[in-house]
Amino acid sequence: MNKTLLSYLLIIGICGVAGVGSGVILKRTLGPIDEMYPPGFDPSEFSVNIEEIYGKYETLSNKTYDGVANSVNPKFSNSDIANIVLENYRRNENNYSLGIGVADAGIVAQTIRSAQIKRGNTYFEEQISYSSMVSVANRSIQEGKDGGVDLYGGSASGPETASYPEGPTQKFDRAGYKSYLGKSLDEMFIYIISDKTTTKSSVSKKGDDVELYLELNPNISTFNYKIQMQNISGLANLPPFSEVKLTYTFSKDLELKHLHVDETYVATKSGIPYPAKTHNLIEYYYYSNDASRDIPKSNEAINYSQEA
Repeated sequence: MNKTLLSYLLIIGICGVAGVGSGVILKRTLGPIDEMYPPGFDPSEFSVNIEEIYGKYETLSNKTYDGVANSVNPKFSNSDIANIVLENYRRNENNYSLGIGVADAGIVAQTIRSAQIKRGNTYFEEQISYSSMVSVANRSIQEGKDGGVDLYGGSASGPETASYPEGPTQKFDRAGYKSYLGKSLDEMFIYIISDKTTTKSSVSKKGDDVELYLELNPNISTFNYKIQMQNISGLANLPPFSEVKLTYTFSKDLELKHLHVDETYVATKSGIPYPAKTHNLIEYYYYSNDASRDIPKSNEAINYSQEA
């Protein structure tokens, strides 16, 4: 197989499922493309204090938002609204999401599937990326917000099917898993969204729902995402992103329903000096409140149908 083609396949097969600003130095070379951060760089400086924002939101007598100015809109920026919507979703007793998309490097398209399930105090994630030449599958389970995480490395046999070992292939405490994969399972969302990372935003009505569009500074907003991609994929470095565009759809009660992700990055596989520019288009569908799914047993397949 052509070495360049193989490098593209290896990179997008794993990176696709890993689902910017001040002080950042972007180093581009003719071979590997590297992104470097200064010593002591702290991504939390660009994150919101969600407890503070959500505390203000909880004091409102009217917590609805229809995309037009009302009691919520004047008090919060668009990035604040996005964080409130995400926090509302996290705080549901039960929820689940399905991710369906494709990673396109121009040479080959890799299918992407991901699922998150929260059942009470138990958190579950699955990521599958598949093509006829490269396949990747992982499942993780976390018990409680402060609990450890079991990671099961599997083998994909199709776009939505994979087999997994009976026991975990890696075990982490919560901090170790977050350090290795950018976030813990209870955090659920990996992009850093704040006024400091948002470069453009707009709000519009979509029927009875609200559509919130955010363009994020592609370096800082993806810092945790890059750590996940590098460690899962065995990349030579943190992959630089050139664009991150997120479109959230939620109800007037700020209940998350959908996210459209449009992002572009370049990644270099360790030992292969051929960078791959990849374009991800992913649709995430979110279900909460009365909607629930059971966490699957060992090799029980996830049903990726939105009607299930």
